[in-house]
This record gives sequence, C-alpha cells and structure tokens, in this order.
Amino acid sequence: MGENARIEIINPIAAVAQDDGPAAGAAVTGLDGLRIALLDNSMPHAGDFLNHVGEVFAERHDAKLLIHKKGWAAQGAGQETLDEIASNCDVAVTGFGV
Repeated sequence: MGENARIEIINPIAAVAQDDGPAAGAAVTGLDGLRIALLDNSMPHAGDFLNHVGEVFAERHDAKLLIHKKGWAAQGAGQETLDEIASNCDVAVTGFGV
C-alpha cells in the first residue's frame, strides 16, 4: 500500500425499523357461543387436529365454526379468506401437521 492508501471499514449492521406487531384484538372473555375460524394449512394431519378441536368447541361451548383449507402448505391463506375470518369470527385457530 502506498503512503496515501486508505482502508474503508463498512459496518454491516443495518438499522431496523421498530415494529409494534399486529394491532391487539378484543379480548375473548368466555368460550360459549364463539364464532371460531379453523384454518387448515394442508400439512399432514392438520385437518384431523382441527376437526377434533372444532368438535370439542361445538359440543362444549356451542361454538359456530367457519372452516377453511388452504390449497397447499406453502400458500398463504389469501386476503379474501383473511377478511372473511376477521369479519365473521371471534377467534381463529390454525393447525399444522407432522
């Protein structure tokens, strides 16, 4: 290196914007009569798990169920499905398989 050579040090750490996370929904104070969305993500056995969860909520708490199934696990649920769940349900449950 010559007498006027310089070494530039670059900091690889980027500034990260603070995310407050999703807006908090209304707290659920009881289980009776809830409108519950069950979103099957299409992983193996996810549907079996969610069917059981749905049966228990329906039997024990007179829950109303809205059931959706994604086309495949890597696919998002889609805005239309999310909007339907948000406007018609008190609680959403999704399942994964093994």
